[in-house]
Amino acid sequence: MLRKLGTYQFFILILSAFVCLPSKIFAQDPQLSQFYSAPLLISPAFAGINNTSKVNFNHRNQWPNLSSSYQFSSLTADINISSINSGIGLVMTTDKQFANLQTTSIGLQYAYHINLAEESSISVGLQSSYVNRGLDYSNLIFGDQFNPSTGSINQNSDDPILKNWEKNGALSRYMDFSTGALLNLRNSWIGISVHHLNSPNQSLSAKNSNILAPVAMKFGIQIGTKILLEDSYFEQNSYRARNSEKSLSPVLNYKHQGTFDQLDLGAYLTISPLVIGAWYRGVPIKKDNDGIMNSRESIVALVGYRQDNFSVGYSYDLTISKLGLPSGGAHEISIAYLFDWDISLKKPYLKIKRTLACPKF
Repeated sequence: MLRKLGTYQFFILILSAFVCLPSKIFAQDPQLSQFYSAPLLISPAFAGINNTSKVNFNHRNQWPNLSSSYQFSSLTADINISSINSGIGLVMTTDKQFANLQTTSIGLQYAYHINLAEESSISVGLQSSYVNRGLDYSNLIFGDQFNPSTGSINQNSDDPILKNWEKNGALSRYMDFSTGALLNLRNSWIGISVHHLNSPNQSLSAKNSNILAPVAMKFGIQIGTKILLEDSYFEQNSYRARNSEKSLSPVLNYKHQGTFDQLDLGAYLTISPLVIGAWYRGVPIKKDNDGIMNSRESIVALVGYRQDNFSVGYSYDLTISKLGLPSGGAHEISIAYLFDWDISLKKPYLKIKRTLACPKF
């Protein structure tokens, strides 16, 4: 009973912080360790890049040993329209927190690709998303249902939070907007992105104007380079080129949202058809209010397989934060298929076919 009650009290504490206080509480975004296996989640500038079209599926199971485990899934797809130097993307995501709070979204992306020269290009993208966020409160226990003398739990509650949810529904719907830009220089790239441009209010009691839970804008920087370990004599981005690649790709992925900072720093080694990767997540130089450096989060290991247009990957996050090993870390899988499609009605007069050098996981 004590263990069960503690879990419910934890629920109430978290939910109260988001929907009950008459102040601003900023939420944070979900994240993937295999961020390049879902490039449309990084930035809409990736839509239709490389003159190809693709479909990506990702699933993340975080802290499976804790009652507050986190599940996230995404399905993304994009197509290339080279005759107008454009790409269109579709992004669908769903996540579940504490088995009670669920968020789903669907978004459309548009990117315009500009050829600066034979060895460089830039892509600029925009995204508009519809988000539905809801709470299943049927199995939550409120403070006035618990009798401290007997330990019994009453079926009815007069808690104003619950009454408000019963009347208006514990649900939030809103539009969300993002943008991004990506510069490709031969075998290197640098990108910037800004998500939640409108800082939408995701409060479950959004009908009450005094309750605000805005999603803070998220700023991202992506930097990397691909070092070819063996020259390829095949046509760039062809089947044979993909199946014979030998390269090392150091990468940096930085994100800032509200008071939250995160840095992924590591590298991918590709010896086709295998890909292995390892990186560190955290901000080593950041200190907390007590001056202690405790922003380390995890060490991530990846193994992937890529053949022709198909790729599959698995990664594991080894937790090195205060949660420690008992949390179970995080498991993540990715599946992707690349289509050599171009839905242009006519071929462009000048088309410089170039492959973005970033990894596929």
